[in-house]
Amino acid sequence: MNLYEEDLNLLLVFEALLETRSVSKASERLNVSQPSMSNALAKLRKAFDDPMFIRVKNTMEPTPRALSIAVAVQDILARARSEVFQRHSFDPRQSSQTFTLCMTDLAQAAYLPRIINAMQAEAPNAKLRAMSPIAERMEEGLESGTVDLAVGYFPDINEAGVFQQRLLRNSGFSCIVNRHNPYLEDGWLTAASFASAPHVAIRTEGRSHEVIDMKMAELGVSRHVVLTVPNYLGLLSIIPQTELMAVIPNDLSRMCQRQEAIEVHPLPFESPTVAVTQVWHRRYDQDAANKWLRALVKRCLGDL
Repeated sequence: MNLYEEDLNLLLVFEALLETRSVSKASERLNVSQPSMSNALAKLRKAFDDPMFIRVKNTMEPTPRALSIAVAVQDILARARSEVFQRHSFDPRQSSQTFTLCMTDLAQAAYLPRIINAMQAEAPNAKLRAMSPIAERMEEGLESGTVDLAVGYFPDINEAGVFQQRLLRNSGFSCIVNRHNPYLEDGWLTAASFASAPHVAIRTEGRSHEVIDMKMAELGVSRHVVLTVPNYLGLLSIIPQTELMAVIPNDLSRMCQRQEAIEVHPLPFESPTVAVTQVWHRRYDQDAANKWLRALVKRCLGDL
């Protein structure tokens, strides 16, 4: 029997005849006519070069050749039904999968506590891994599956094969300073004090421009940048110990308000807003585990 030349539906015919011992009952099980079933039996006999089933009184009894392959055929069909053709499902309670999220340090600080708490409640054996985004590597990771989701603000993603879903719209940006910053005017941040003070700017790896820089350029606002850092969380140490100012997303300003030495001020110009999204590759759009993760992240961030 040449696998490439034979009709694998004959295995279903074999199974039906083996279990019913009747051509008519087998045809009913497979929802085909009796002539079609008789024709299929003839093909089965030719394929195995053996009668396979012989009429004995009122039943079709298997030959020794048929009995010798019966267990193997039934096992093949059982596994095909349970592992190949059954609709894939995901049970978070039983999963020990490790999910990888691509997030900036800001997104990790603002969103990860909610996400991991929800994950531990719904999938107590699952694990979460966060990695920092670099646009090109992130797109490669999403495509290969080494990254399940990217969560944050990603204006640099140009890959046509990804889907994006908005989770929330950031309310904007604020400015943080040491509460004793000498550039404040009677404790207030003005356009003049913003322009004259030294600043620390965040330049995320892989991005040539940040949204706040583009907005300031649009408005003709300038700042005196004396320090550049690659992430936001270092500001929690830098700002209290220097006279520098920093423009930060409001997601981080809520954390800064808990720091006694830091004050949060509204910007002295119109603040831009950005949409926080989750991004995944089209290859995993129908993957049950990925769909569960996306739903969980959406629930966690939807009420912020």
